Amino acid sequence: MGRYSCVFFDLDHTLIDTLGQYHKGLAIALHQLYGNQVSSDEFERHFMNHHDKLWARYDKREITMTELRRNRFLLAWKELGVERTIEEADKFHSTYDATFENTLEPFPGTLELMDTLAGEYRLGAITNGSPDLQWRKVCITGLNKYFREEDIIISERVGKAKPHPSVYEAACRAFRVDKENAVMIGDNFLSDVQGAREFGMDALWYVPDDDILLKQEQYVERETPLRTAPEVQEAIRGLEHDHEH
Repeated sequence: MGRYSCVFFDLDHTLIDTLGQYHKGLAIALHQLYGNQVSSDEFERHFMNHHDKLWARYDKREITMTELRRNRFLLAWKELGVERTIEEADKFHSTYDATFENTLEPFPGTLELMDTLAGEYRLGAITNGSPDLQWRKVCITGLNKYFREEDIIISERVGKAKPHPSVYEAACRAFRVDKENAVMIGDNFLSDVQGAREFGMDALWYVPDDDILLKQEQYVERETPLRTAPEVQEAIRGLEHDHEH
């Protein structure tokens, strides 16, 4: 038997191509509601820029998810010289939300990786994502074959966001596993990798999305990220092998 009984994954940008979904879904919603009033690429640039800034505040619990969703829309339009209303923001979000079923996909090789790992480990997810969306994303992408709803540890329900140790502690408690017998895999170096390691859990840095990697260039000097699903499988085995010797 190997060292690990549990493998925890981050969801967005790790197993699920969330940026790809934003790119496709925003363009569809924008076109449906506003036709060709603005270029979807330009709107997306402003929208995602505000999304990232607001998400940092959401993770600190300074704003709610509803405020984040409204403000990324309102501020994006404001930069394009248009004042929109909260009602318009809510309508945009529900129009955008309706695109998920057709635009959300797992990264290549994800389901094959999960198939392989599911035979050997219990699988769970630790996510800072929105509680009203995460299980739905898991179902749309076919990952519900590997996770039950209670296997998704959502930081908002814990109280703090990753990298806070309480999130990792909650996951170990839910899975009745010692931290030494679990490994965390995620795209965000600070939240997923450093956070887990500081808690005392092994972690692997896996970044399948080029754009997400680009935002974390400063960490590449310290550690080389895994880029493909087969590399992840190999790296888990490698860590277990290292611990045996």
